[in-house]
Amino acid sequence: MLRRTVGIVALMGVLVVPISAQAQEEEAVSPFVYATYFECDVADQELADMLVESVQAPIYDAAVEDGTISAWGWMSHHTGGKWRRALYYMAPTTDALLAAQKTIAGRVDELNSQAAARFTRICGAHEDYIWRSLAASGGADNIDDATNPGDAGISQYMVCKMSEQERADEIVEAVFGPVYDAQIAAGNLVSWGWLGHQVGGEYRRLFTLRGQDHPGLLETWGTAINELEKNRAAEMNEFNEICYTHQDYMWNIVH
Repeated sequence: MLRRTVGIVALMGVLVVPISAQAQEEEAVSPFVYATYFECDVADQELADMLVESVQAPIYDAAVEDGTISAWGWMSHHTGGKWRRALYYMAPTTDALLAAQKTIAGRVDELNSQAAARFTRICGAHEDYIWRSLAASGGADNIDDATNPGDAGISQYMVCKMSEQERADEIVEAVFGPVYDAQIAAGNLVSWGWLGHQVGGEYRRLFTLRGQDHPGLLETWGTAINELEKNRAAEMNEFNEICYTHQDYMWNIVH
């Protein structure tokens, strides 16, 4: 999309990270997200969750505390495609993301290489993406609230025309954003986010929503779309021409 500790503010799955107050005063930083989407053995995927909880979670938490990463999270598949689990972490630059990847992998292997190998046997295939926050309910540099992360997430992975994708970004920020912000103000939604592809597969953009539960989240999403189709049909049509197909996922926010 998201797990965070004190002072830290996905999605996207899908989909979000904080920076310090001093850094915000100097210059807002749009965070980068390294997301790994796993294909897992359905019969053993709960064991993968247990391995993350017992082995990886303390290491990722420590990495947040020492500044190696800004935030991290683990999500489980509710509805969607072949991805069964998603792990993500955040940092202010791609260099920091890649350095963190090496550092954390070394810590996991040093602590319990057998657990790491067992996890790989369960979740033996994956896809990696690096995203950058482009717009969000809290601002692109501050795209979630650690005090109320919600238990349910929706991620919409979009295939877009590269030559026009910046126009889609403008529509999301100027047209879609206020509608979803109103749903947050009404207490129907926790957060929304819009992220752009930096490295990875075919998906060029990622739209994320966070809510307290899946039924309420779907209802709120439908209400927002109906409002946009009714009042901003021209922009909706233009957006759909640019980002012309997508894959939807519903995620349980495990960590």
